[in-house]
Amino acid sequence: MYDVAIIGGGILGCTIARELSRYHLHVTVLEKAYDIGEGATKTNSGVLAAGFHPRGGSLKGISCVKGNDMYRQICEELDIPVRFIGSLYVAFSRNGTEMIAQKYNKGIKNGVQRMEIIDGDQARSMQPGLSPKVIQALYAPTTGIIDVFGLILRTAQNASENGVEFHFDTEVSDIIDEGRHYTVHTNKGTVQAEYIVNTAGEEAASIEGFLRPADLVIRPRRGQFYVFDKQTDSVVRHVIYQAQDMDEKGCLLTLSIDGNLIAGPTSENVSSYKRVETTREGLELIEQVARKIMPGLDMGKVIASFAGARTNISNVAKEEKDFVIRKSARNMVSALGIKNPGLTGAPYLALKAVDILREEGLILEAKAGFNTQAVSGKKFLDCSVAEQKKRMTEDRRYGNVICRCEKITEGDILRVLSEPLPPRTLNGMKKRLRAGMGRCQGSFCTPRIIEILSREMKVKPEKILKNTQGSSLVKGRVK
Repeated sequence: MYDVAIIGGGILGCTIARELSRYHLHVTVLEKAYDIGEGATKTNSGVLAAGFHPRGGSLKGISCVKGNDMYRQICEELDIPVRFIGSLYVAFSRNGTEMIAQKYNKGIKNGVQRMEIIDGDQARSMQPGLSPKVIQALYAPTTGIIDVFGLILRTAQNASENGVEFHFDTEVSDIIDEGRHYTVHTNKGTVQAEYIVNTAGEEAASIEGFLRPADLVIRPRRGQFYVFDKQTDSVVRHVIYQAQDMDEKGCLLTLSIDGNLIAGPTSENVSSYKRVETTREGLELIEQVARKIMPGLDMGKVIASFAGARTNISNVAKEEKDFVIRKSARNMVSALGIKNPGLTGAPYLALKAVDILREEGLILEAKAGFNTQAVSGKKFLDCSVAEQKKRMTEDRRYGNVICRCEKITEGDILRVLSEPLPPRTLNGMKKRLRAGMGRCQGSFCTPRIIEILSREMKVKPEKILKNTQGSSLVKGRVK
């Protein structure tokens, strides 16, 4: 019997889990995938939005501004790389300048600080290479970039170290209200809990539907991205949005926290959350918008493309849409339609969810020994010489380089395998070490990582998965 069962291990579910781990509670997270953050979280651009895009006064807008500010303390506690590099929302026409005025007013209503409307020349002085056709820009210095994988990992690990139990490959099939508690049916058996938190992302509406009639229609919307090889700050110094002159789906340009340039996303309605393939039309649109913003952008530096699906409430008018955090039933709270900028808003939305649980009667008695710090995640080759020598005396395998692009050693891999919530798949290793995310996209390191995982997990290489059932890369033996 748990006090609280959280369904869904994305950034919002893990943030709520960490918040609840501050109290004397027995909490579990039920995640249908093999790892944390396998839904919309892993396909996030890594931008901490300032808050001038959402409707003024909306939960989406307020959570964006509040969450953006809360990340300063969170990143300090969990040692998460973050940089507040600011953003430019650029206009190419009179219509675009009118949109800038609208964004500025939205930002003021949402509480965005220190915004400034500047002319095209000022924008180009801030961002070399910006199109000469840009006539105006909205500058928002509070926009940031963050290590998304590090954030979800350290948040979950910190929750785990403070007592939260994580169960992976555990898909919820039904929830029964037993009167004094709930029985949650899963593919791994039943779980009983007095309170339910539903942060299941694409499945959130279905999960809520077990206990109340559906009133929101939520459909998948695909976003495609281009990833460029690591750049210098002189290429893109700020997150760059553009005021659309046509249906260009709002693509942006940004540096990742690791130095890769990212362009995208598109915004396309698709039939299934499994439709996360990239398309020629989508990638051509990204290139078109990227070159419109920065005509000299070198598309020859693209090293990867990817896509993800996010939830979109489709039966509410666009100007009325908002994030939904609500009481679904007795002792149950659900998060619905949490898409961009859901990552930014997660810390504030987590507090809203916990407030609903409190109103429902959950007793929150603070722990005296709550640990705010997560395990250290610094890679061997990023350590000081003294620390490298120390690690080498403990395990010589720190000297065996496995991934040349991202500077990962065998010792790094063994370290993450011994941490809380260790990876079980290649994607899990990617989240923890960026293995396979460099220039060669895993062509050098993947066979070596499979060998190490096979050895350490004591399974055949054929059993090592990329991300989910049926995704093994090794299909069999030739001798």
